[in-house]
Amino acid sequence: MKKVLLFGLVMLLVLSACATSRQKLSPQGNLNLKSANVYYTQKDNEKSLEKALDLYNKVLADNPNHLVALKRTADINFYYATQIEPVVREKDGVKEYQNMNNAKKVIDLYVITYGKYDAVLTVLNSFEKLTEDERSMKRDAQKKKEGSWVRIFKIGQLLFDTKDFDGATNAFEIANKLDPSKQEPLRMLVAVYQEKKDENKTELYLAKVLAASPDDPEMIKMMGAHYYNKKQYEQAISYFKKTQVAFPLDVNNLLLLSAAYSELKQYQNSLDVLGKVIKLQPDNLDALISSKELARALDNKTAEIDFMKRIIALDPSSKNLEEYCLRLINFGMYDDLMSYTEMWFEKDKTNTVAISSCILVATKIGRKDIEKKYGDIYKALQPK
Repeated sequence: MKKVLLFGLVMLLVLSACATSRQKLSPQGNLNLKSANVYYTQKDNEKSLEKALDLYNKVLADNPNHLVALKRTADINFYYATQIEPVVREKDGVKEYQNMNNAKKVIDLYVITYGKYDAVLTVLNSFEKLTEDERSMKRDAQKKKEGSWVRIFKIGQLLFDTKDFDGATNAFEIANKLDPSKQEPLRMLVAVYQEKKDENKTELYLAKVLAASPDDPEMIKMMGAHYYNKKQYEQAISYFKKTQVAFPLDVNNLLLLSAAYSELKQYQNSLDVLGKVIKLQPDNLDALISSKELARALDNKTAEIDFMKRIIALDPSSKNLEEYCLRLINFGMYDDLMSYTEMWFEKDKTNTVAISSCILVATKIGRKDIEKKYGDIYKALQPK
C-alpha cells in the first residue's frame, strides 16, 4: 500500500477496539468490520483493498457514523484518486498534461473523500474526550479533507489551462459548494465564464466575489470592464473610478475610464483623464491620438494642433503629416506650416497633394522662391 494508507495500518487494532467500544455494531456488522480490517492490512493486494472497501461500506450501512469504517473508506478512495489524478509535467520547457481524461472520475472520488473526512471529524467532535490516537486521526482527517478540496481546485485549474471550460466550471462550482468561504473558485469561475462569453454568469460571480471582498481592486476593475463590454458605461465608470482611487497610476484603467466617458460623449472628462495618462506616459501614442480626436470633438483647435505636433514628433509618417497639413490649411493657419508641408513632400516626392500644399502655403506666406520650386516640381510630374 502507498503511504496514504500507512497511517491507518499503524493504529489499526487500537482504533478498531476503541471505536467499537464507543460505537456499537450488530453481530454481522462486527464480523464485517473484522474481515474488512484483515483485507485492509494486505497493503500490496489491490483486490484485497476492493474487498475491504466493500466490507467497510457494509459496516456503514449498519452504522453510518462508524468512525473506523468512515476513515477507511475515505483513505481507500483517496488512495484510488491519487493513482489516476490529472497532473502537469514540464519537459524541456513544454508542459505535458497527463490523465486529463480521468478528471471527472477523480473529482467525484475527492468529493466522496471530502465528505467522509468531514463525517470523521463530526464523529470525533462528538466524543467528550479523545485518546491520543483519536487526536492523531483527527489531524490526519483534517489534513486530507483540506487536501481533497485543494486537489479538486487544482484539477479545475488544469482543465482551465487546457481550455476544457465546461470541465473547469464543474470543478470550480463543486469546490465552491464544498467550501463557500474560499474565494479562489469564485474568481476562477469569473475567468471561466468570461472565456465562455456568458455575461450573466460572469456578472453573477463577480458580484459574489465583491460581496465577500468589496474593496478588491482587481475585481472592481474587472466588473468595470464587464459593464463596459455590455455598453453600460455609467456603471463601468463607477467601478473604474474606484480602481483609480486604489491604483492612480494604472494606465490601463485610466484608458478604460476615458473610453467610457467618450462613449457617453462626455468628451472633456475623457480628455482630462487622458491628460493623466500622458503625464505618466508622454510617449503614449494611442493616448495622444485619442486626445487629438477628443480635442477636435470639443472644437478646441489649440489643443488639437498641440496633440498633432506631439504625434508627428513620435511618428512623422506621411499619414500623420498629411492630416496635420490639411487640417491647418483648413483652419487657414499658415504660419510655421511650411516646414511640415515640405516634410510631407519628402516622404513621397510624387504626391501631388503634398506638392500642391507646399505651393499653397508658400503663396500664403509670400515665399515666391519656394512657390516656384514646387511649381516646377508639379509641372515636371505632369504627363507630356
